[in-house]
Amino acid sequence: MGAGGVCAVAAVLAATAGSSPAASAGIGIRPVAGEAFFGQVVASGPATATNARVSSRGASRLVPVTAGVTRARVSGAAGPRNVTVVMRNGSGRAVARRSTAGAFLLPRSGQVAVPGRRKNRALESELARIASRHGGVTAIWVQKLWNGVAAGYNADAEFPAASLVKLPLAAGAIMRMGGRPWLNASWPDLVAVLRQSDDSAANRLVGSVGSGCGSGPDAAAADGLRRLGALHSTYPGCYITEELQPRLPAGGLAVTPTWSTRHTTARDMGRMLFALQAAAVPTPAGRRQTGIDPLRARLLLGLLLTADQVGANASLFTEGLPAGTPVAEKNGWRQREQHGAAIAYTRRGPVIMVVLTQRTEDASFADARAIGTEVARATLRSG
Repeated sequence: MGAGGVCAVAAVLAATAGSSPAASAGIGIRPVAGEAFFGQVVASGPATATNARVSSRGASRLVPVTAGVTRARVSGAAGPRNVTVVMRNGSGRAVARRSTAGAFLLPRSGQVAVPGRRKNRALESELARIASRHGGVTAIWVQKLWNGVAAGYNADAEFPAASLVKLPLAAGAIMRMGGRPWLNASWPDLVAVLRQSDDSAANRLVGSVGSGCGSGPDAAAADGLRRLGALHSTYPGCYITEELQPRLPAGGLAVTPTWSTRHTTARDMGRMLFALQAAAVPTPAGRRQTGIDPLRARLLLGLLLTADQVGANASLFTEGLPAGTPVAEKNGWRQREQHGAAIAYTRRGPVIMVVLTQRTEDASFADARAIGTEVARATLRSG
């Protein structure tokens, strides 16, 4: 078996006790399609099964089955993975086949969420220097989740949030879509919200699982903001899309609807990403705060990890990270703002990085990406 894609039996899945074995959730195999996972595989089948062959990326291994449940671990390079489990009885006959496509393997070092309680003053000074080298107004927050080191610059300044607060909308919505949200009719809209940052999909999601457009702050988004611990972020209502733009009377003007004013801070976005990671690990504190089960938290991470990195939705941070680093990122942009909020799963562990930018002229994606690149490099250099 090659080291790049080895499957090994996990002695105990204590670290993911909150993940729910496949059988208890009525799901034949975990991870499910689209779920981010840290290597653990759990599959259920007939009680007559005595062993199973677990395969992924050409590597496979025979593992035992106990009371119809098998547990194994997949390792190797991070990224999208297909996993297949074939269960056999004592005579060697195949009695069950379980498979999943498009799960996202994260490094085992990513299964940690230490709160950011240790300030790194030297890193804060470096973040201030980075911001000073660029025009306009910048806010930055970084947090290393393996040791709790955190640093910020202008981190509590309120910015127009653009699409960043679609993250709490998605968190609130997925909790209203049942234990298997991918079966819900609104699942394609939730996917489009996180992968393409689609405004129309966000509005349809508000209409289907929230309180509806035109009724003020959305209930699903408000629930997501609460679950993720946001203190200074708002989701005042639906996005103005081309279909929802008010028609201007001949020779007249229209007042911008108040629902277009949504805000956030760099620290708040860091706080929300941390809560999502803590729910996905899971940690007891993360489960208590968010009430989000690991499956749904990991599905949200999986969507962020596979977001379409094109145009203004491209990552602000990847150029400052080692090649192949998985990045779960939500971006937002308006005419004068360009933002990025991400969890980068580095070899040492996950790092939260948030950059918010505002310019007096039109926003510059290249400049925002230059800041993100410098922030990533400075963060990884620091202790």
